[in-house]
Amino acid sequence: MNKGEIKWKIPIGDVTALAEKGITGTGSFWPRGGATVTAGGVIIVPTKSDGKLHFYDKDTGKQLGELSVPAGPEGIPTVYEVAGREYIAISARPNPERIPVGDQQPSEPNQGSAEPAGGKTTQGYYVFALPASRK
Repeated sequence: MNKGEIKWKIPIGDVTALAEKGITGTGSFWPRGGATVTAGGVIIVPTKSDGKLHFYDKDTGKQLGELSVPAGPEGIPTVYEVAGREYIAISARPNPERIPVGDQQPSEPNQGSAEPAGGKTTQGYYVFALPASRK
């Protein structure tokens, strides 16, 4: 940021209804929050429209992985450490918004939130442990 140079630029996330049709790399239409970075240089970005946390290398922009959240993630993830292990906490709520895509009818719910086996999403805080560092 001190130099004002763009190091890398990529679309973040997908629109789930489009991804199911094979159209990927569109970027999420509803990030709803902000990014955070870990001490190890991993950028974490939540995207509500696809219900995921995305993990990127801060230097290259390469996606390191993604994690589905049972309810749509909102806000900025918090990263904290306990006994040498890093954790991510994020608030989330079900995604009731209805977004028509392609041949979907406006009455169909947006497919952005992943649903757990029970078929229900739960509003609250979700906490995930990051992989242990290899020292």
